[in-house]
Amino acid sequence: MKIGISTASFFTKVPTESCFAELRGMGVGMTEVFLSTYSEYEKGFADALAARLDGTLKVHSVHALSSQFEGELFSPSNRVRDDAEQLFRKVCYAGNALGARYYTFHGPLDLKKSSADTDVNAYAERFSYIADIAKTYGIKIAVENVHYCKFASPELMRALMNACPALCATIDVKHSIFSGYDPLKFIDAVGDRVVTVHVTDVTKDEATALPGKGRYDFEHFFRETEKRGIEPAVIIEAYARDFTYIEELKASYDYLRGIADKV
Repeated sequence: MKIGISTASFFTKVPTESCFAELRGMGVGMTEVFLSTYSEYEKGFADALAARLDGTLKVHSVHALSSQFEGELFSPSNRVRDDAEQLFRKVCYAGNALGARYYTFHGPLDLKKSSADTDVNAYAERFSYIADIAKTYGIKIAVENVHYCKFASPELMRALMNACPALCATIDVKHSIFSGYDPLKFIDAVGDRVVTVHVTDVTKDEATALPGKGRYDFEHFFRETEKRGIEPAVIIEAYARDFTYIEELKASYDYLRGIADKV
């Protein structure tokens, strides 16, 4: 199983354009590039960032700050959708420039936890349109099981994958736990459509932590995933509050590498 670190892990600690050097220094060969603000979606920034890559580091996926526009891609307003689509296309361009194969996508929010049934077919139709746009940039959409978004249960993720064959999946360990599900339930729901696994640990107090510093059994997760014949990219997506020194992040990476090598 290949292990990487998202540039999101360096947020407020290291500027996005300096993350590649940090990752190389840690011996990390794979990353997900997190673009966290509008200026980072621009072509000039994406091209400059791509110029910092070399053969030692592979960009598996790209991720945007979803709350800025992804939900609006599903708006009933044509104008709102069109504006959001322009931003979406910029992120797809960035992904293409960086050599990414996937776009980690949160999609529509569900902050109020609506009790109304989710019309999966209606969402699938819109997702299909969005996936077609991404395809023109050589990118596949990997929908993430975010606990505050629409597709936060294994049942809905399975239904969405069935209704929209163009989609892939990103399974996030912490979001699975916060939604009240074993992450392996999501793996079983999406099967070989999972291309990325985001890993952050969770403590007994339900706080996030670096992998290896909480209560989640990553060795069990890795073994069970391998038993299913699935080999997604495993990417640490840490929060800035979960560590002080870069060496702590490197130790967590080494911890997961050790497990991956063992299983």
